[in-house]
Amino acid sequence: MPSLRITTVPADEYYKSRITVDDIKPVAVSAFSSIMKGLTHPLSQEETHPLIKKTETAESSRVTSERYDLALEKFNRLFLHIHWGDGLPLIPPTPERVKWMLSGIRRDPKEVIGIVAPKNGIATIEKIAINAVMAGARPEYLPVIIAAMEGLTDKHFDLLHVMTSTGSFNLAIIVSGPIAREINMNSGIGFLGHGWRANNTIGRAVRLTLINTGHLWPGENDMALMGRPSAHTFRTFAENDAANPWKPYHASRGYQPEDSCVTVSTTGSYSFGDIQFGGGAVIPWNVETILGNIIAHISVDRGQWSAFKPGVAIPAAAPGKHLIVLHPEMVQELNRLGYTQEKLQAAIYDKTSVPFEDLTSQEIAAIKGGWLERAVPAELHNSFMACLKPGAKVPVLVSPEDIHIFVAGGVPGYSFGMKYFRIAHQTKLIRGALLTKSGR
Repeated sequence: MPSLRITTVPADEYYKSRITVDDIKPVAVSAFSSIMKGLTHPLSQEETHPLIKKTETAESSRVTSERYDLALEKFNRLFLHIHWGDGLPLIPPTPERVKWMLSGIRRDPKEVIGIVAPKNGIATIEKIAINAVMAGARPEYLPVIIAAMEGLTDKHFDLLHVMTSTGSFNLAIIVSGPIAREINMNSGIGFLGHGWRANNTIGRAVRLTLINTGHLWPGENDMALMGRPSAHTFRTFAENDAANPWKPYHASRGYQPEDSCVTVSTTGSYSFGDIQFGGGAVIPWNVETILGNIIAHISVDRGQWSAFKPGVAIPAAAPGKHLIVLHPEMVQELNRLGYTQEKLQAAIYDKTSVPFEDLTSQEIAAIKGGWLERAVPAELHNSFMACLKPGAKVPVLVSPEDIHIFVAGGVPGYSFGMKYFRIAHQTKLIRGALLTKSGR
C-alpha cells in the first residue's frame, strides 16, 4: 500500500491519556492537521509510481570457518544478529537435519499451516521443521509442534494482540492424550520447569517459528514492557492422564478420549491473571478451601461492570476465561465427592454469579448501557437480560465453558489458575505422526 499515509501521535501522551475520552481528546485533535494533509495533499512521484517489490525466493545460507566449533559460534552470532534466533544457542538447520526432522510426519513439507502475526509470514510444515531443528526438538515431537501452530494461526485465535501487546501476556501449550507419554512429556512434579526435552523444545520450536515466520522481535513489534514469563519455551506441559480419573481435557472440546490434542491459550503475565489456589506438602489443604479460593478469584471478574465505559477500550471491562490446573490429589478427591468436569464448571459458574439484589445501580446501568452488547454474543443477550430481576443471579462469565479444567502435577502438587480474554483459545488434533502410535 505505497500511498497509505500514516499519522502518529506521541506514545507518552497516548498511553497517559487513553483512560478517558476527555483526556484523550486533545491528543486526537492535535493529529487532525496531519490527517487532513495526508488526505488532501497530492501524491508524490514515488506514491504514484511505486517500485514493484521483487518476489523473494528462499536461498540456502552457508557459514564456514577453519574449525567446526568456530563455525557454530559464527552461525549463532549471525542468526541472532539478523533476528532469526531467541538468544539461546541454536542447532544448525542443515538439509540433512531438516530431512531427519521431517521423518516424524507424513504430511507434505510444502503444506501451508497458516499466516503468522504480526507481519503475516507463511508457516509451512517445512519452515516449522526448520525451527524445530534449531530448537533442539526430535522428529516425534514435530506433529505436536505443527498442531500447536495450527491453533495459533486459527482465524479465531487472537495471536496479534498477545504477541505484540505492551502487557506481558504469554501462551500455554498443553498436550493431552496418549502421545504425551510416548514422547516423554512431563506432566508431574516440575511440569512447568526445566529438564524435559519434549516440553522445553516443543515450546521453543513454537517460539522460534513465531519469530521467523511472524517476524517478531522485542522492542520492534513485540512490545512487552517487561518481556514475557517463560519467553523461550512458553508454558508447555502435558496433562497427567495416568492420575486423572476424569476424561482428558480435549474430550470436553468434542474430540475422542483416545485422541491426542494440543490446546493453545493466551494466559496472564507477571502481574495479571495468575494465582495459586492451594495444595503442596507444607501447609494442610482440603477441597473446600481450594474451591473457595477458585471461586473468590473468579468472582473478582465482577469488576468488569464497574470498569466499563461506553466507547472506551478497557481490557478490564472484557469477560475473561480461566484455565484451572488442578493437581491429581485434588481431582481424585473431587471425583470421590461426585464431581465431573462439567459439574465442577457448573458449580463454579453458579457460585461466582452475583445475586441481582447485590448489584449496584451503576453495575446494572453498565450492563444495560453497552456492556452486554459489547461483551456477550448476541444469542445470549436474552438469557443475560433475564437475570436482571429480583431472585436471579447475573453470571460474571459468559459461559461455564469459559472455565477450562486441566489435570497436571504430581503428588504432592499445587492447583493454580491462569486468566485471559475469551478470544484466544484453540484445541487442535495431532495428526500425521509416523514415529508414535498416537497422533497418526
